[in-house]
Amino acid sequence: MPIEPQTEIRVFNQEQFHALDRRVLGVIFEVHNEFGRFLDELLFKREIATRCAERGICPAEREAAIRVSHDGFARDYFMDLLFDHGLMVEAKTVEKLGPPHRQQTLNYLFLTGMQHGRLVNLRTDRVEHEFVSTKLTAARRRVFSVVDNEWRDVNTESAWLKTKLAELLQDWGAFLEVSLYREAITWFLGGPSVVCRPVPVLSGSKSIGSQTVHLLTDDTAFALTAVTAARDAMRDHQSLFLRHTPLKCIQWVNFNRHRIEFATLTKDK
Repeated sequence: MPIEPQTEIRVFNQEQFHALDRRVLGVIFEVHNEFGRFLDELLFKREIATRCAERGICPAEREAAIRVSHDGFARDYFMDLLFDHGLMVEAKTVEKLGPPHRQQTLNYLFLTGMQHGRLVNLRTDRVEHEFVSTKLTAARRRVFSVVDNEWRDVNTESAWLKTKLAELLQDWGAFLEVSLYREAITWFLGGPSVVCRPVPVLSGSKSIGSQTVHLLTDDTAFALTAVTAARDAMRDHQSLFLRHTPLKCIQWVNFNRHRIEFATLTKDK
């Protein structure tokens, strides 16, 4: 199986989720009130899981694993807390919750097939918490369109990149963290030491230094992003960077929800 939770997963409806969520949140508030906000994240999670288990919210698992694999590549993800196989809690100790934390929580929902999760921040004076939910199923994540009118197979590596990404999307679906697809492509190409290499950055004819990019070949870079409203700005800034390097092009793939957009960026565009 391409996506394998290493524990049993139950898919709660919203009513089932909230009934258990109220009990777990009560324990979280209790631990936070007793220990304050400066406890290490690991100790917070350990004490929350222990008290939930003592109160019959079982099993109370920490670092519940999910393995994502394809054709020899594998990556493991770990959910912070999982209660009764169906209530996931992502516990952070940060200044303030933001979009990356919500996206990480959604990523775990997509990987497990669960539709509801809880995101909490234990570093603030009062526990910051958010309900995270999705209606996207595994089947719906595998329904996407490919937009490639701006793409050119400038070399065999570019053709391979497009084909391999299509395989990964069919296997895993869309909407997952873009870093997963990037890590897989890098692995298939030989790993970071082969793919992530410095290229000179030029101001006129003068080098101002070098910057590490992901390379398909010595003169062809690739970039995977997941932007929606800011797509044009992303394109413009990549093009500006390209013009100040000796690279011939950037093969850009943008995961725009159900649209997978392939574009070849060159210096004459």
